[in-house]
Amino acid sequence: LPARTRALPARTRALPARTRALPARRARVAPRASADGAAEEVAKEVKEALDGSSLFLVGMMGTGKSSVGKKLAASLGYSFFDTDEVIEQVTKTTIPTIFAESGEDGFREIETQVLAEIAAYKKCVVATGGGIVKKKANWMHLRNGVVLCLTGTPTLLAGRITRDGAETRPLFKDVGDDVDAIAGKIEEMMKEREPMYANADVQVRLAEVDDAPGTEGETLDELNVRIMRCVRKRIEDDDTKDRLRSEPKPGDITITGA
Repeated sequence: LPARTRALPARTRALPARTRALPARRARVAPRASADGAAEEVAKEVKEALDGSSLFLVGMMGTGKSSVGKKLAASLGYSFFDTDEVIEQVTKTTIPTIFAESGEDGFREIETQVLAEIAAYKKCVVATGGGIVKKKANWMHLRNGVVLCLTGTPTLLAGRITRDGAETRPLFKDVGDDVDAIAGKIEEMMKEREPMYANADVQVRLAEVDDAPGTEGETLDELNVRIMRCVRKRIEDDDTKDRLRSEPKPGDITITGA
């Protein structure tokens, strides 16, 4: 890490030393009992199938990677990291400020360093930034675990982003809180990133009410159980478990424009 940080903005040069304290920062989320026991049963099976491997959540902004990640961590008894939160902790500034001062490229360099540190740990659920898939180097770290991609329609994601405050998202600073404009921007970004998201081990699409586009069609608890079942099935059905024990090979990852 030190050699890779020499060309970065001054604020990032202290990053390697600060990230060594990550184990003290990470929090293990205690599992909670559900009413019907379905979450506990499937979580036990997924935990056994993962065999200590971490889960990395990727996907567009607005897919709920942080809230889903916390829920998954609670079910599995895993630690939880949010790469955006860690970046703000170690740089002692906000992500919009990093974008303003160093641009997206500067932010992505810091993001890669943070991901490299987190990926060294086992038994973690990691929520990542929407653009983390754009760098091939990041995939070498993501593939240390199971990569789960959350997807959703532009309309659904735009509504979520607007409710949370689009002004906090640097990539939407030019569209304000116009839901249609945000949906259009999301659609453009999805087309660019779709081949990259396709590298994920598991794809889970957020449910919507059939006759009400843009309206969420399931609770977080329901989504959590559905995701765990998808992860379990993928590990059981193919060579994902064998892949977790091997180093990534050239050609494993498709990155466009990198």
